[in-house]
Amino acid sequence: MGEELRRHVRRSVQVEFRGRDASGVGELSFQGADVSVGGSFLSANLLLEQGEPLSLEFRVPGLPRVMRAQARVAWVRRFPAPDQQGGMGVEFVAMPHEDQELLARYLAAGS
Repeated sequence: MGEELRRHVRRSVQVEFRGRDASGVGELSFQGADVSVGGSFLSANLLLEQGEPLSLEFRVPGLPRVMRAQARVAWVRRFPAPDQQGGMGVEFVAMPHEDQELLARYLAAGS
């Protein structure tokens, strides 16, 4: 996705995400390579389908608490180029207001 299409400040930061898909069976673990208040890129070998909902929890280094978000898979990179990671872009569709504000302040401070 081109940088000109981004609506939110995005920051490259390593974040571990834990989540559950719509089935709710078992916990999934992903590495986030970047994050914004609108979503994240999740580096993963296990890829979900575009449009699939996820419940996510994550902790951004330097922030005081675990954040929670309802998300959906916006796009999937199944066959990455040699200089890319396989994974998926997720859009946060619902996040507690306090978490959104805290994350926005963190991202603005690092820009």
